[in-house]
Amino acid sequence: MNIDPRHLEQLAAIVEFGTLNEAAKRLGTSQPALSRMITNLETRMGVQLFERSTRPLIPTEVGKKLANHGRTIKLTRQRALEDVQIVLGGMSGQLKIGAPPFLCERLVGDAISSFLQPRPDTEIKLIAEYFPQLERRVLLNQLDVVICPLRLLTSSKNDLSVEPLFRDDHVIVGRADHWLSQKSEITARDLERATWISHSEHSMLQSDMAALLTSLGVSTLKFAFQSESAGAILEMLRNTDFLTVLPRYALRHSAAKDSLAPLPIHIGASAMSVGMVTPQNRLESPLLAAFSAHMRDYVFSELPELQQQSPLGDGRM
Repeated sequence: MNIDPRHLEQLAAIVEFGTLNEAAKRLGTSQPALSRMITNLETRMGVQLFERSTRPLIPTEVGKKLANHGRTIKLTRQRALEDVQIVLGGMSGQLKIGAPPFLCERLVGDAISSFLQPRPDTEIKLIAEYFPQLERRVLLNQLDVVICPLRLLTSSKNDLSVEPLFRDDHVIVGRADHWLSQKSEITARDLERATWISHSEHSMLQSDMAALLTSLGVSTLKFAFQSESAGAILEMLRNTDFLTVLPRYALRHSAAKDSLAPLPIHIGASAMSVGMVTPQNRLESPLLAAFSAHMRDYVFSELPELQQQSPLGDGRM
């Protein structure tokens, strides 16, 4: 024998409010409808749900048990609705975010941290990878969003949706008290005399550094350290007189502001646009929409000196 869950909720309301009239008002139905529901239940189950001729209505032992089930059903339904509202409000769910190591270490990780604080039911997986793996994974829907320099993208705009976040450039970085920082003019010969940190062969920073130093007339370099870890490179910079080339945003972090500084060298044609990349034809989840809005707000509030919505475009064909 099946019992309609709605009837159990109605029974619970009758027990709670004591009269059919009051329960009908609270439920938005009529007193005769509730009376018929009780009669039908008693007939089908062969039990009495309420003591006869009592005001307020007093449930029998069976009536109490069924009313308890009705209250449980009501609470479960309410919690289900609340869960749906939490998901629709972008407060719950799972996101997979990809970014190159330095963006993970110095920008995306901080933004995710503040995003998660009011969202205890949210899980975010941050994947630090290089191109073209990041682009391939977002195209295969293995990542919800990639945050990266937009010039690295090669896919058609029909495949990927791109939103620029900020504009940045490259700088030569060393300790704040590096011996070259004291010079009024730094030459190519000075840079060749220095010791350098190399990036991973898979990192675009490696080729960017080679191109930028060549543009400054530097022909040979001495490398003492190479790593895929952004944290290891920054730690090495803080504790040695080594140099490397980094995006300027890598220095906009409390751990790096006081200890590291760019050398006073102008590097031409090094500007780049950084943005968010998502699959073009995939329906955006409320959680991803909330994270995208948070990322925009984070860049605006934490990096106010950066140019918002870079006019450089995304650099793709």
